[in-house]
Amino acid sequence: MVCALALYGAARAGDVPAAPAASAPANARTFDARRAWSEWTQLLTLDYGYFQRQNVDGPTILAHFAPLAVTATTPAEFVALIQQMARNFADPHLNVGPAAPDGPSLVPTASDLDGDWVGGLFVIREVRTDSDAGRQGVAPGDVVLSIDGRAPAVAVESLLGRPIGALSREQVAFGLTLALAGARDRPRHLVVRGRSGIHELALRNAGEQARAVAAAPALTSQRDGSVGIIRFNNSLGREDTITAFTSALEPLLDTRALVIDLRNTPSGGTTTVARGVLGHFVSRERPYQVHVVPGEARRYGVPRKFVEYVLPIPPFYRGRVIVLGGRWTGSMGEGVVIGFDAIGAQTAGSPMGRLLGAMFHETLPESGATVELGEEQLFHVNGTPREKFAPRLRVEPAEAGPLGDPTMQAVMHALGTSQGRP
Repeated sequence: MVCALALYGAARAGDVPAAPAASAPANARTFDARRAWSEWTQLLTLDYGYFQRQNVDGPTILAHFAPLAVTATTPAEFVALIQQMARNFADPHLNVGPAAPDGPSLVPTASDLDGDWVGGLFVIREVRTDSDAGRQGVAPGDVVLSIDGRAPAVAVESLLGRPIGALSREQVAFGLTLALAGARDRPRHLVVRGRSGIHELALRNAGEQARAVAAAPALTSQRDGSVGIIRFNNSLGREDTITAFTSALEPLLDTRALVIDLRNTPSGGTTTVARGVLGHFVSRERPYQVHVVPGEARRYGVPRKFVEYVLPIPPFYRGRVIVLGGRWTGSMGEGVVIGFDAIGAQTAGSPMGRLLGAMFHETLPESGATVELGEEQLFHVNGTPREKFAPRLRVEPAEAGPLGDPTMQAVMHALGTSQGRP
């Protein structure tokens, strides 16, 4: 399960589809797992924009889970199985409900550790700024030895329902990140091997940090000499962010450079807010994101593609702009980063959250499952898939930690300043 707000800019200009309530099967007839499976696989193969991609083979996933799914005897059993199946797509936007109380935490919203699988080792790739894990000394490069008393391989296999040997690196990394986030609203026990030896850690549930961010102001701003800095607090889905950004920008119009920090936007947002931000940096209408709808071509053989534009909105900023992204820049946050890149701003940080496509909500009457999925593929205006775009000034790790903020330091250096303060 992923992305708490589920507010991701869809093709309808600024509309946010409401998340459907969990429903029971439409009638009282005996549950038919074969009909439910047919309904689920039709949705994936026709409407899911990322059913087949590099390192994630949709038909192979279907072939593994089909014989298991058709033996389910209740809707709840069926839904639990397709939730496990969905995780194999390594897509934080593919989300099957209703969620179990002890299900995985929402990733990336309620996660503080990003994992990878390198040379057979389960490794911490990134640690979220201001997290309990960071405060307790977990660092990028640490090797994970145990998660809640289980070997990391066992934890990953339990979440994805397939052996490690059958999974790609991308799938294992996604499963590891889910495992590191733990069960929702539960503390975690982690054993890692770092530079100074083996450490056993009792970590808070990462959802506490997500709730603290949600309660914070939409954004913060400051001036560092001749450089302005605006940081978003996971607020790209809030309408008040549009006016808050304008208010923050106005006193910084005279700065020679502006840093826009989107590293804390894991829950995405709406295209309305994105255009409300981008509009202050263009003098004429400009394309910022391309949409492709595979479902129409799959059904009717008629391709569909359209471009979304941003139009000028006063006041206008004329200085140099650098936009920051990282592992906790998700969905519409990624859209804003590629949009700024398209209009000529500089970008800095690490590869981003890779939440796939524009979010839509569906209900499966046969099983009562609710599904969030990317039905529109999204691209940079230069044709690069949004999930493959990485900031031009590469900084890894990108998150601020006990030794400072490497991304901000790199940006300040690029701007010719010596402060480098976060």
